[in-house]
Amino acid sequence: MKTEQKIKKLEDYLKNKKCVLAFSAGSDSTLLAYILSKVSPNSLLATIDNNMMPREFIGYTEKKAEKLGLNHKVIKINFLEDPEFISNNPERCYNCRKIMYKNIQDLPEFNEYDYFLEGTNLTDLLEDRPGILVRKQYNMTSPLIECEITKDDVYEMIDYLNLEYSNNTTCLATRIKTNENVNQEKLDLVYEAEELVKKYIKQENIRVRFDNYTATISVDNPLDILEPALLKTLRDKLQNMGFKKVCLDITGYSKTNLTFKIDEDNTYYYILPYTINLEKTYDNIKEDPNINKNTSKNETKIQYGDVTINKNGKVNISPSDNVTSKFNKVLTKIERDL
Repeated sequence: MKTEQKIKKLEDYLKNKKCVLAFSAGSDSTLLAYILSKVSPNSLLATIDNNMMPREFIGYTEKKAEKLGLNHKVIKINFLEDPEFISNNPERCYNCRKIMYKNIQDLPEFNEYDYFLEGTNLTDLLEDRPGILVRKQYNMTSPLIECEITKDDVYEMIDYLNLEYSNNTTCLATRIKTNENVNQEKLDLVYEAEELVKKYIKQENIRVRFDNYTATISVDNPLDILEPALLKTLRDKLQNMGFKKVCLDITGYSKTNLTFKIDEDNTYYYILPYTINLEKTYDNIKEDPNINKNTSKNETKIQYGDVTINKNGKVNISPSDNVTSKFNKVLTKIERDL
């Protein structure tokens, strides 16, 4: 499908739908906000200010909303007052989204809108993101998933439309090792560390992970920065900030790609990084008006035409010219376990 056709598909999906969009000004929500500004300009952008984001985050969302000509609400919540969030347990992202989306739904004007949107794209479903489960609990719509838009599609449309977006919209608490308590001092240290590294390294994705005052630098191409003088400078400056040790992740910042492997029976397969809720997935499949008679379910798998969806996350699909398209359609039906 050409870029113009993908844009038209989104426009048709959102046209005349008065929506509330959870807005971060990242690539996904910026694309959706732009489309809304063209086909549903009475929509509302809602942003959570939770003390977890980079300092310039809120200011950027406000400027972006103003440029798009859309109404914008900023909701301030101090997540550092929530004991469960501070504990930084494995369900942190799931709990975070519950808090954020509930507060958006509590807006006095929320019921004046017809749809509650968020920006998960199809590629996100290939990753272990338990926060995605919250979408269904709050009756949210994910236009990028419904229109089968991948992350690469988003970038392609962003470039085509010449849209600017923030590449700095990820929660700083995600840098702190799971089960290590989150506090303002650690968040500030992570922010300052990443700002420092960005002065010396010009790559798209730069993260500084925090593990009991050990800093691990993660960048796209770590082998490009293996210069003794540079590494010594980063080590010394980060230790002066308060880190005890400084490490470099030489595996690089990994991006998710859909790459199939060939199974023993010569089918293609992809293993999702989570287990699948077969009951909910089967319910989604049964809503398909084109469902065929070869669809069935047992305790370990669903047979959906020539696609096998296994509870352990493995999805097998028969070879064909449109295997990626077919897999993407199936992916929109899959519901994961927490």
